[in-house]
Amino acid sequence: MLANVTSGPQVDDIAADLVKIVADREPAIPPPWRPAAGVDLTLLDLTGPWYWGPRPVAIRLLGDGTLQLTPIGKAGRGTRFRSNGDDTWAGIDGFYAGETLRVVRDATGAVDHLDLGTLILTRGPYEPASAVPGGVDPAGWRTGSGSSTGRT
Repeated sequence: MLANVTSGPQVDDIAADLVKIVADREPAIPPPWRPAAGVDLTLLDLTGPWYWGPRPVAIRLLGDGTLQLTPIGKAGRGTRFRSNGDDTWAGIDGFYAGETLRVVRDATGAVDHLDLGTLILTRGPYEPASAVPGGVDPAGWRTGSGSSTGRT
């Protein structure tokens, strides 16, 4: 606090009052997130942002142990998946009902990518120079050309 006065209110009192006002009204910092008791912590490796080509989606672990896939940003298709007891999940509703979500692991056992009925989900948008399973149209990604996959 700055003041240019020779008389009047005590600047120290005003500054202390302002600090108290901020302290009283500042929102409390929430406690750190902790998974619910009994949650298989290895499932957290499947959560977070994923990409099908350039399109982002999010996978969340729900309280009932299912995974929920939802688009990020633009409208899109989502669904929930139930574990088959291994690294595969079955779509139980929405557009991907009945489809299999398969977790693909690398040589170390870490999650490499997800295969959703041949749609490959990666942790980042596909890199132009990298090999994309199924190939990529040389003309690149485009929409509105009658192709549901963005490839023609």
